Formats: sequence, structure tokens, C-alpha cells
Amino acid sequence: MQIKQPLFAVLLGSCAAFGGSIANASTTYGSLSNFDVFNDSSTTSYYGFEIELEGLDMSSIPNYNGSYYTYQNWHYGTGEIKASGANTIVRYYDGGAHATTPYTTSILDTGGHSCITIDGCEHFGLALNNNPTATRYYWLDQAGNRATQVNLMGAPTVNIVQPDVPAGQPAAAPQVQFVMEAPEVNGGNKFSDAVWVKVMKTELNLEHMADLNDLMADNPDKIADAEQDGVEVEWKLLQRRADKPDAINNKLDSGEQAAGADAEQVLRTYQFFAFTGTYDPDHEATCLDVGSCEDDLQDDPTNVEHFVGRLIGQQMVAANLNGPVVFPAEVPVPSAVWLFGSALIGFAGISRRKSA
Repeated sequence: MQIKQPLFAVLLGSCAAFGGSIANASTTYGSLSNFDVFNDSSTTSYYGFEIELEGLDMSSIPNYNGSYYTYQNWHYGTGEIKASGANTIVRYYDGGAHATTPYTTSILDTGGHSCITIDGCEHFGLALNNNPTATRYYWLDQAGNRATQVNLMGAPTVNIVQPDVPAGQPAAAPQVQFVMEAPEVNGGNKFSDAVWVKVMKTELNLEHMADLNDLMADNPDKIADAEQDGVEVEWKLLQRRADKPDAINNKLDSGEQAAGADAEQVLRTYQFFAFTGTYDPDHEATCLDVGSCEDDLQDDPTNVEHFVGRLIGQQMVAANLNGPVVFPAEVPVPSAVWLFGSALIGFAGISRRKSA
């Protein structure tokens, strides 16, 4: 069952502030994630997209009256949700009627667009109230079968830690942590394929909170944008080492960072770029003879042209600081005006308090 996007977007924007914080605990709160993904095949067209959420129950995807909330894609419509064992699948497919053709232009930025009407680029997204153990992306062929895994673009896990404070004292700022894992190791290699990541960060207050539809590359007021907010991580090479779980390039961890005094959302944008250096016999990424690839880019910015390739995709994530994404309960007569008023009432009643 699907729902009409405009009304749902209004409800999400109105209800994204949540109840009181949990003291002295690490908790996954509601998160919103939209992403641009390019078809980087030189010859193959695809006919849909799947998101596999490992170890995540369908109940962790917010729904309204039994309808799960996903971004409505320009070509393939709203993502359909189904269970697959212990995993949840978000499937974008319209029976093979539409196709995503190869995107062959060499780019290093999104150019202010959101992959909505750009041939060879698509935009997908969803809201979550828990973290999957892994997130995987797949292009589909015309029959709806998985054709190619998008292994070089990931999704972060998001956690909130609400520090404990003595009774009567103002509540401490939530600690927010984003963790982006490196690509999975395939083909029996010691190392995974490598990918460059650039990260932007920003925060939004209650008045300006973003909903799922706001997280678009052409909406810099609602996402972390390089020009508006500055870059948090200039260049990070992600490459998983199979025999060392704690290897330095296995993940990009923001650490626990205190949110600002008025922050209701912490947002990060991850841009993924192709690695164009070389691999040694163990499939470890190499750039110059001395130092790491990141050192090479820091020591000489012109090396970006040698080791950083085209944009693969872009992940725009918002972490709400007040609890899970919750929508109004089912009502007998779903009048749009009545629902909107109810959402506003709930919004006023459950906003996070700033003091204990």
C-alpha cells in the first residue's frame, strides 16, 4: 500500500520533533536519508533499484496507516517494502517500463541538481528508526532481477548518546555519532575496492528542520553543503582490510560530537568518488611511492586530478535528536485538513525540552 507523497511530507515535517531524551544511554533515533546514485556502466541500462537492509525488521521503517514512508522516485515511484528473512528490502521497480541509462559525463560535483531529471542518475531515500547491520544497493535488470551491486556507495549508521546529568540541572547536549563503513571485500581479495569520500556537516534548529523530501542536492538550506557549511572531511580513502577489522581505512567514524544548543537535527552529506590510483598485488590502493594516498592529496592538491575520479553518488542524511519518527494514529475520516491540524498539535506537545 502506498500513500500520496505531498500529504505525507507535510506530516513528516510537522512531526519530526520527538519526546524526552533517554539519560545515560546510547540510542538510535530517527534518521532520514536520501541519496543520488549514478549509473556508471558504460553500456548497460538498468530498470529499477533495491536497497537491502541487513538485520532490520520492517517495523523499523516508519509508516502511516500501514503505509511505509520512502522517497518517491521520478521514474520508479515509491519504494515498496518487503521482508526477506531477517532483512528488509526496499524495491523500486515499475515492471521494466522505465530505464536508467549510463551516465557518461565526467563530473566532480552534483552541479546543484538532485538526479531527478538527469539521464543516468536517480534519487532514492527512506526514513529509519533503527540501524541495519549493513546496507546494500543493487541496480535491477528489465525483469526485476539484481544486475549490479553498487558497492562503492554506503549508508552511515547513526547513534545518539544522551549524557546523564544531576537532577535539577539543565540537560546536556546530545552526543551524535555517524559511522560510514568501507566497501565489502569481494572476490577473495585481501582488500576491498577503494573509494574516496568527502564529508560536509551542518545542524538545523526546530524552525528549520528538514523532512525526507528536503534532503535534495539542489536544496542547500536543508542539507550539509560545501559552500554553505564548509567541509568536515576533505578526502578520506575508504578501503576494507579483511584480516584487520580495526584497520584505519575500514571506516570513517565521526566520534561522539556534542550537538549545538538549539540543534534538533544533525546533517551530513557524504560524496563518493572513484579511486583512480593503482592497486598492489594484494589489491591495496597505492598512489605515490611515499606516504598514503591521503597524504599525497594533502601535500599536493593537484594530485586530486590523478587519484580522484568521477562522482559515484551522494548520501544526504539527517539525524533527529528527539526519538523515533512517529506519525499520527489512524483516524476514521482522513480529512487532509484534520490530519494537518493533528500533526501540528502533536508537534507542539512532543518537542524536546532543553532542561531536565
